[in-house]
Amino acid sequence: MRENTRIMSAPTENRGSGDPTLSEVPTVSVVLPVHNRSSLVTRAIDSVLAQTYRDIELIAVDDASTDDTPDTLARYSHDPRFRTVRNAQNLGAAGTRNVGIGLARGRYLAFQDSDDRWFPEKLETQLKVLQASADCRACYSGAVYYSKENSYYIPREGARGAPKGDIFADTLMINPTTPQTLLIERSLLTETGVFDDTLRINEDWDLALRLARATPFAFVPEPMVMIYRTPDSVSSHMARDTAFRVRMLDQYAEDFAHNTAARSRQNYVLGSQYLALGDHRNAMRYFAEAMRDVPSSRGAAQMLRVALSWSTRWARKGR
Repeated sequence: MRENTRIMSAPTENRGSGDPTLSEVPTVSVVLPVHNRSSLVTRAIDSVLAQTYRDIELIAVDDASTDDTPDTLARYSHDPRFRTVRNAQNLGAAGTRNVGIGLARGRYLAFQDSDDRWFPEKLETQLKVLQASADCRACYSGAVYYSKENSYYIPREGARGAPKGDIFADTLMINPTTPQTLLIERSLLTETGVFDDTLRINEDWDLALRLARATPFAFVPEPMVMIYRTPDSVSSHMARDTAFRVRMLDQYAEDFAHNTAARSRQNYVLGSQYLALGDHRNAMRYFAEAMRDVPSSRGAAQMLRVALSWSTRWARKGR
């Protein structure tokens, strides 16, 4: 995989008027990518500007929106903490976040998404925890996923091991972080690289792995973010997710060799996804790989399911 260390620039920028009560160089830079979210982005912006910790700048990067998002962003131009830039062409979430990173001036970086909400104490709480954790250069928090159908706390119990410290092995299993929950030292990205803009899915997981390899993590268990699943939220695309997991297994092959439980999990997920995609050959292959590391009745049942489905398909073709 190409390690993306490019800092992208944006063509146009507007910022609020000065305020002598704020630092010339803010402590925290918050990057918020937005594309065609005029009706929702105010919730995200308001929750950042309402933080109890005020020494921030909020960089809203408009990813070439075609609705009235620019007009909505312009309404915040009076706030000296607010800056907005507009991409000349659509770059996607990763590339758009990288634009904001390139403009950031703060010692710390945080990320907000255009349809989500921070609780008022998020930055203040995370800064205190991070600054009290001498070895840590990154911090994440709990969050609540919310939709009309259901809601749940993340990171989910059982999906992670140690919630803080060295979380690299756990991140091979599942990404316990989301961009909205992160607070990191900006200089850390010079070492790890920024978001990989070739990815249109799991770019946050890819970065989390690099961050977790570079630094221990501090953790705030209280939920500090409300993540809303709206009808037009960017959702998982199975084929892209499958390609990412295949690449991850290859990229971190040596690490997975020492963490067979994580390797088994990724192979099991791949088997399930290939089965859903109708690729029986690869489904059987990855279920078998999962069973080699961690034999289970669930894996055996899935292999039998693949075999039956495969044979039924060929029987129908033979008619």
